[in-house]
Formats: sequence, C-alpha cells, structure tokens
Amino acid sequence: MQIEIFFILFAIWCFFGSFWGVLISRKRDKNWIKSIFLGRSKCDNCKKKLSFLELIPIFNFLFQKGKCNKCWKKISNFYRIVELLSALAFVLTYLFFPYNWMLELVFWIIINWAFLFLIIFDIQKHELHLPIWIFVTIVSLIFALLKLNISTIFCFSLGFVFTFISIYLFAKYYVKLRFRKNEEWFGQGDVYLSLTIGILFGLILYYNSIAFSIINLLDFIIIYVIFSSLIWLIYSIFNIVIKTKQKQIIPFLPAMIFAFYWLLFFADFFIKFLK
Repeated sequence: MQIEIFFILFAIWCFFGSFWGVLISRKRDKNWIKSIFLGRSKCDNCKKKLSFLELIPIFNFLFQKGKCNKCWKKISNFYRIVELLSALAFVLTYLFFPYNWMLELVFWIIINWAFLFLIIFDIQKHELHLPIWIFVTIVSLIFALLKLNISTIFCFSLGFVFTFISIYLFAKYYVKLRFRKNEEWFGQGDVYLSLTIGILFGLILYYNSIAFSIINLLDFIIIYVIFSSLIWLIYSIFNIVIKTKQKQIIPFLPAMIFAFYWLLFFADFFIKFLK
C-alpha cells in the first residue's frame, strides 16, 4: 500500500471516527441536526469546549494522556475505541473489498463506516439509528443502479423485506401466544435494515458473477437467514457463558450485517455447495 494512501485513510479515519462519537453521544431531539453541525463538543465534567485536537481522541490520548486539559478528568475510552474501529473499517475496505475505480472504493468505505456505526449504536441503544439507515440505504440504491437493472434490485429488496416482515410478525405472535405479553423479540429496525441488505445483495451476484434467478434469490434468502441466526445464537451463548449480572437484550442487527459480509466474500462457494 502506498504511503500516500495511508495518510489519506488516516485523515479520513480521524474525521469520521470522531464524527461517530458525536452522532452516538448527542441527544436526538428537534435541535439534533443543528447541534451536530453547529454545536461544539464539551468536556462531560467541566463543560469546557474542546479544541480541534481534543476533538480527535487519538491525538488527545497521545498529547494529553486521554484527559481534559482544564479539569484533567479522564475522557472515556469509548471515543478512542470507535475511532480505532473506524480506522479498521477504512483499511480493511481498501485491502479486501472489491473495487475497480475510486468511486467504488468510496462507496464501500461509506457502507462499512455506516454499518459499523449501526452495530455500535444498536448494541448501545438497542435501536436503529434512522438518519444513518436512510443515508446508507439511499447510497446503496444509487450505486446498485449503476451496476444492476431495476428488476434485480426490486426482486431482492422485496424478497428480503417480505421475509423479515414475516419473521417479525411470527415472533410477535409467538411471544403473545406463549407468554401472554405484547412484546417484540424481533425489532422493527431489523425489518428496515432488511431493505438495505436486499438492495446490496444484488451486488453480491454481480461481484461473484452469479446469474440472477428466482432459485438463486430463494437460496440466498435461506442461507442469509440461517447465517444471521447462527451468528446471533453464538453471540447469545457467549453472553450466557460470561454470565452478565443484568438481563441484556441481544441485538439481531449486528448478526444481519456480519452475515452479509460473510456471503459477500463466499457467496459462490455456498451456491455451488447447494447445487
């Protein structure tokens, strides 16, 4: 990898990694968008407005030992973690994701950045971040239209949305029937995300040179649901093994995203296996 690419990725990583922290930490109300783009970040303890370098957690850690330069209260490690995850997303995208031109690379960087943000937000807040979901869905649709015909995008989107709406309704009915509670075991946010995954799944066919057919569509949906469920089950078992004291909600959205990545790189293998 050229040294220039490292510097470019580093600069982008610092900006978007810090932006992650702002999006997650700011309270979403009627002034939410204004506070993000016009508001200034402050120290949680003394409320001092942060300088430019303090807005980048990695620099703050190197030069101020992770503390506010006024009250010297230690700043949460959360911000450094999300910045490092952002860096990891950018570098792995450059190294492993399929692209033949710069716009394609930018597309996958945006998708991976947004997906990792949705994972972190869902684990923390147990909900889908709607503005980021709308953004990543629009970007996915625009790029998919450059590679695929509308009928392919429509069929995959409809197939995935119908499947996950069915799962959502069945889970809600089962909980009500089994436990006499009007609760959800499968969130509406997962149904929304299935639309985005459906749009992107057409690209899996494109990159793996797999012809579109109804059979392949059904195969992919079945494989995807199984993989998502397995990943969620493994995470749930791990959560039980570590014996957390508090009862936790195990989000399904991260499993959906990881299953998409798995099939993006190994789709051809699974289709041949099923044949």
